[in-house]
Amino acid sequence: MRRSRFLDRIAGEGPLPGVADTLARAHELGLRVGLASSSGREWVVGNLERLDLLHHFRCVRTADDVQRVKPEPDLYLSALECLGVEPRHAVAFEDSPNGALAVRRAGMHCVVVPNSVTAGLAFHDGHLRLDSMLQADLPALFERLVRAADAADESAA
Repeated sequence: MRRSRFLDRIAGEGPLPGVADTLARAHELGLRVGLASSSGREWVVGNLERLDLLHHFRCVRTADDVQRVKPEPDLYLSALECLGVEPRHAVAFEDSPNGALAVRRAGMHCVVVPNSVTAGLAFHDGHLRLDSMLQADLPALFERLVRAADAADESAA
């Protein structure tokens, strides 16, 4: 009954603020966009279709595609392989601590964007934290992540 109420509630929801615009901007920039979700394919694809977002994703990987889900990196590694992108050249937007850990384990950059349920949780594995996707100015964000990675490389040397 609780699951049914949850599904009824989200059926009327649209994408979170900034998500559709960020996906459109990624397309304008020629970025390869994938999705890695620990949920099942039917649920993920169904919601992407309902929200008219599926066309933004060149690759969708779900729990149905791997043996181990987040916090293991398998979903992200599978999506990276599908996209033909090296982990060090990839950025993931994550809303959960397990997801952020999976990103780190996959060797990618992580931008944490908590949702209303995860906002109070600790995200030790995120490289950067945004309050919402409305703050996701992609070129500026990528520049900031590259600078942070360069600084980390210099301090490790």
